[in-house]
Amino acid sequence: MSNDYYAILGVDRGADEKSIKAAYRKLARKYHPDLNPGDKAAEAKFKEVNSAYEVLSDPEKRAKYDQFGDQWEHAQQVGGHDFGDLGSIFEQFLGGMDSPFVQARNRAAQPQDITLETLVTLEEIDQGAKRSLTYQANDACKSCDGTGQVRLRQAGPCRRCRGAGQVSNMFGMPQACPECQGTGQQSLEACPTCRGSGVMPTTKKVEVSVPPGISDGKKLRVPGRGSSGANGRSGDLYIVVREKPHPRFKRHGDDLEVSTEVPYFLAALGGEVKVETLRGSVSLTIPPCTQNGQALRLANQGLTSIKGGRGHLIVRISVAIPRSLSEDERRLLEKIAEAKA
Repeated sequence: MSNDYYAILGVDRGADEKSIKAAYRKLARKYHPDLNPGDKAAEAKFKEVNSAYEVLSDPEKRAKYDQFGDQWEHAQQVGGHDFGDLGSIFEQFLGGMDSPFVQARNRAAQPQDITLETLVTLEEIDQGAKRSLTYQANDACKSCDGTGQVRLRQAGPCRRCRGAGQVSNMFGMPQACPECQGTGQQSLEACPTCRGSGVMPTTKKVEVSVPPGISDGKKLRVPGRGSSGANGRSGDLYIVVREKPHPRFKRHGDDLEVSTEVPYFLAALGGEVKVETLRGSVSLTIPPCTQNGQALRLANQGLTSIKGGRGHLIVRISVAIPRSLSEDERRLLEKIAEAKA
């Protein structure tokens, strides 16, 4: 029987509550004893699925399971201790320096990726832009090479077992001291520079080019500009491009859409109007009898494409009806109305 509850339910460790519940329901239906009468293997699997769901559906139990693994129930049974105390207790219970808790504590700093966001305007997307970004990274501490520990100038008695080489575990039984591995001597201590964390906050700067035509949500990768690890390698920096909404234009891929007001007589008779683009104004021919809301296209006046060339500008016509009429205008419109009657 597997002890990995995530594997039992077939979800990853970062799965949310909804995904866990969905996976449980699917497996519970599959292995339910009523649907598999006499099938001992299905019955055992059903119990396994229920046990996994009982833990992963409870935030408190799941947190302990994520921290202590198979021994999470022991952590739950130990009262009056915070997680720091529990870590010390379970180091003793699970084998001293070989326990996963001690290994995790002593694991050297690893390279990490960093993700940032930058906001760009539609004009910058059209032309391309540059960004100078300042950000924080947790680099491996140079004083301890990212291990969180430094060697003492002179070894001394172990502070945990006081030189005895043995300590009592949670059941009162003697065992080798996990700090000195039974030697009674201490040669390492927490690094005073990083206070044992193995990492130090570092301010970094980078300049990136935003290519013309990039889409909202796209990532720019800058290799080696993430957090550095003890092995000398560094993670990558990812910059997510966010598009700032434009007050006039709507974007549809490489095409842009804009609304332009046209006098009612021009819409009826036809003519030309000036239309603003991202790069200045151009003339647009209005055909006779153009309707309100009708879309006209200005080729190659849209957004610069990341593949080269430009999209189109879609001009949505808004026919402007006057709020008042002169006597001459009224008479002329009445004549038109009589002619159409």
